[in-house]
Amino acid sequence: MQVWDVHEITPEFGSEITGFHADLLSDAAIRSTLKDLFDRRAVLVFQNLEITHAQQTDLCMLFSGEEAPPEAESRGDGWYISNDRPNAAAPFGRLQFHSDMMWSDKPCEVLSLYGIDIEQPVVPTTFASAVQAWSTLPEDLRVRVDGLSAVHTAGEVRRGNVEDVLVSRVEQPPSTVKPVALPHPRTGESILYACEQMTQEIVGLPGEESEQLLVELFEHLYRPASLLHHEWRKQDLVIWDNLALQHARPNVRSDGPRRTLRKVASFIPPLSLNQRPVHSTV
Repeated sequence: MQVWDVHEITPEFGSEITGFHADLLSDAAIRSTLKDLFDRRAVLVFQNLEITHAQQTDLCMLFSGEEAPPEAESRGDGWYISNDRPNAAAPFGRLQFHSDMMWSDKPCEVLSLYGIDIEQPVVPTTFASAVQAWSTLPEDLRVRVDGLSAVHTAGEVRRGNVEDVLVSRVEQPPSTVKPVALPHPRTGESILYACEQMTQEIVGLPGEESEQLLVELFEHLYRPASLLHHEWRKQDLVIWDNLALQHARPNVRSDGPRRTLRKVASFIPPLSLNQRPVHSTV
């Protein structure tokens, strides 16, 4: 008998789960149910959940179709996105929409953040569905991008108002080229694979034409009515499909309300849990 409740956050994607306990993860049927829900809804928000770093890792690996390594518990306590904890990532600034490691041939597949220390009013995390964006793309735009590819870079890409944007400056930044309509490796759905933070250009188009096409794609992808905003609370676990969704945040001030989130990710294929890739910021 299911003792936890699931509610849709938006009709298109996102589900909120209440009454869940981490010890339920030992039940094979529950694990299967959660995995199916994740594949359908792309982001799950667990409210008021006490969960260890190892259990958070286990969920990320489950949703990417992998098993958590037995040594996960001994590999520390994860890493942190925080404006309060020393040596944490992304302590301040605004983050434009992106999927982590879009510039890599082996990108992050599943991401999760856990609310360790939250002081209100806290800066939210915002999600956009790149799967929904492709499925609802106007026909004229679909024709224009049909068969095209884009360059994604870990280097500095500046567009729009970047006054308060956190920019990672990387020497000899890696990059990759992927189709604008990218098949999801797990679900087979088409992803509108372009983002404002990491997509540099459309291959084969002159600079101005490339940027104009990207701007039109972004206007569709980031329509306000299509976004999901998560307002953080302590012991929230938010876990999402990093390929199907993009995420962003408004400006976080280093002297603002405390915002410490524990981050765990799984990769294609899984990287060492000790590795901290470039642009691992939320």
